[in-house]
Amino acid sequence: MTGFDLPPIRGFDRSFQPLRPQGPGEPFRSPELQGPQVQSPPDQVSAFEAMLPADVRGGGSADALSGGIVDAIDHVRGLQNDAKDKVRAMVMGEDVELHDVMIAGNKSEVAFNLLLEVRNKLVDAWEKLSRS
Repeated sequence: MTGFDLPPIRGFDRSFQPLRPQGPGEPFRSPELQGPQVQSPPDQVSAFEAMLPADVRGGGSADALSGGIVDAIDHVRGLQNDAKDKVRAMVMGEDVELHDVMIAGNKSEVAFNLLLEVRNKLVDAWEKLSRS
């Protein structure tokens, strides 16, 4: 293990089963959607939207997106502060290993670059939506 731990993925369900065809010519079906507790979606809802949680499917999607973005920014800020603290401790002569400082700096850099790319994709999507 390199010590490079990725943040947990929010909303990820470890019990999720991938979609598999039931037989030749059959559509893909999720085991979670086959029980009697699932209601058939209205005609205007796509099959993908029917699999989403109700808070994401409804008007709460903007809140979920903004909450996820705020969490990601806070996580990147924490990684940057951790890297800054380790560099400061090393410069002050405290007992900090050089490889810990380098790993913290690289974690911070990777997380920041990922956040920057997500922002760029969101800006591109907004520009496409505003043009149409």
